[in-house]
Amino acid sequence: MEKEVALALLGFLIATGMTLWLYQIDFQGLGHLTNWSKTVGYCLEGTKLFTNGTLFLQISRVDGPDTYGGFIVLVQVLYPNGTVVYQWNANQLGHIPKSDIHNEFSLHPAHSTGFALCVPLGQNATVILNMPFNISPGTYIVKVYDANGASAAYGQKWEIEVQAES
Repeated sequence: MEKEVALALLGFLIATGMTLWLYQIDFQGLGHLTNWSKTVGYCLEGTKLFTNGTLFLQISRVDGPDTYGGFIVLVQVLYPNGTVVYQWNANQLGHIPKSDIHNEFSLHPAHSTGFALCVPLGQNATVILNMPFNISPGTYIVKVYDANGASAAYGQKWEIEVQAES
């Protein structure tokens, strides 16, 4: 009986070790445990900025758990040197009119929650934000921050360089 228990325990340890080892190889995380599904990720491809101060924030939620939305609490427009031109805080993002959020998919839409902009996994939305002033033509950086204070995850920055158009 002791041989069977020892054999079962050895098999369990080998199976667990192989599972963790193969998982880490798949996610290139041999130094520490890596779980790509625990941290949200955003893509801002397609974002447009206009000289009248209007920002068309094209936001896609591409990573993270699907059990809850990603919560954007800060959107910044920056000069290339990092100086803030304008920013929308959590309160402002939490009260965006429904008419200014255009979702690509109707199921699980991006929406304001009263305290942040919620973007569900897989959603692609255009959010219209307005600065109270005009800006000069040129290059700017648009950057977003999640509720956990991050502006990047797994080597992907949640920012994009845009040209202000008239």
